[in-house]
Amino acid sequence: MLKSITLRRSLLALALSTCATLASAATTFHIELNTLNLGSSGWIDLQFNPAPFDPVAATADLSHFVGFGDSSTAQWLEATGSIASGVRLSTANGPSDLFHEVNFGAGKVSFDVTIDSGAGFSGSAFAVALFDSQNQLVGAGDDGYNLLHLDWTPSATPGGNGSLVASGYSNNLVQITAVPEPSSWLMLGAGLAMLGYARRRASAA
Repeated sequence: MLKSITLRRSLLALALSTCATLASAATTFHIELNTLNLGSSGWIDLQFNPAPFDPVAATADLSHFVGFGDSSTAQWLEATGSIASGVRLSTANGPSDLFHEVNFGAGKVSFDVTIDSGAGFSGSAFAVALFDSQNQLVGAGDDGYNLLHLDWTPSATPGGNGSLVASGYSNNLVQITAVPEPSSWLMLGAGLAMLGYARRRASAA
């Protein structure tokens, strides 16, 4: 009986530690902007800026776009790719920016952003701003311009996980959700499966 309790506690600890890893390791975020009351169309400004001192070259990969309009009028700065296949912003040569038409009428504009870099001690900042059809700012955040910031701090060791901290946004306009890496989901699933197996064994005994 004692062995069964010890096993169950060990598996529960494994599952809980996996959940903690899931939260800390995520460098991908799903960003959704509430555009229900913003008219029919406008513009989004996606910026990726290096740290002011000794920046570490970083990339911001954007994907799963919803509500993005005509790309023929978009303005690109140090950005590559497409809305269909994914967009990469890079700070290797300084600030990077994508200014793109969006459709407000559907009620939301959304995308995923994954930020990565080499090891270092300085960070970069990803920011989002919205404009209406008259090029007027919509819902500016704490800095008077951007709806939100994602401040990125790379890992101090090669291969380590960096961290993202969101700031300067209103919950009424912006929803931010961490997207765990597939490996984290697998680890969590394995831990929970083992916990369930231990409980069934204990019940049968």
